[in-house]
Amino acid sequence: MTDQVQVTIILAMIQFNHYEGARRLMHDLFPAEQVAKLKVVSLANLMSDAPGIEVTASEQFKSDFETLPAHRFEAAEGVTVRYIKDGEITAEVNEDVNQKPLLKTRFDKHQPVQSAVYEAGREFGILSYDDDNNLSQALLLNQQGQLVTRFIRHTQPVNIAYTMGRTSKLVFTEMVSETEKGHVKYQDSEVQAYYEVVSYQNYDRFDSVYSFYASVLEQVVAADSGLFIDLNDNPKLAPYLPQQLIFNY
Repeated sequence: MTDQVQVTIILAMIQFNHYEGARRLMHDLFPAEQVAKLKVVSLANLMSDAPGIEVTASEQFKSDFETLPAHRFEAAEGVTVRYIKDGEITAEVNEDVNQKPLLKTRFDKHQPVQSAVYEAGREFGILSYDDDNNLSQALLLNQQGQLVTRFIRHTQPVNIAYTMGRTSKLVFTEMVSETEKGHVKYQDSEVQAYYEVVSYQNYDRFDSVYSFYASVLEQVVAADSGLFIDLNDNPKLAPYLPQQLIFNY
């Protein structure tokens, strides 16, 4: 008899509102009997009992818009409710088929400024956006609604260089090229985002989200377990888990 292998999928995206979409994608891609064998947990589940601090009044998500006139839009996966003030959409609520909230978002001049994310009707995350609609900060809450972990988005310029033989068929048409000792060097620069993480369990500060992920995995993954890590994330996460068996195929 072949032993059953327990497969656990951890949803740890900082954009907490992507969790529900990931769950729907798994149901769309795999037969129901296979999905039923998977154990799917999120950061919200893992941190639900962790100690935290009270969310300041200025950072709390306020649902006072729910007394405003509303328009409901039915969809296969649930309902979208849009609240109107002075003729414009000022907030939006996405509900599941049982009319429990999944996501509440406040708008200013049609741009999202703050969202609250829910799981099984419980608020577990607050997202804030900058003027370019990028996520600027994410607050992870425990089951008492206390702040457990803060994710702060930063940006930094990064220089990129590729060096290859002159006979290479690859051409980076958007990059600056120069010939150096028989090689062609392509150079470019871009602004990349990264997240600083603050844990309110012990006031630890992580300068990389991958360092934080490693600390979480060390708490919940058995030492003899194998980890699947996407190739894009493996080089950044693996150095924090030197004793862990990792595969990506």
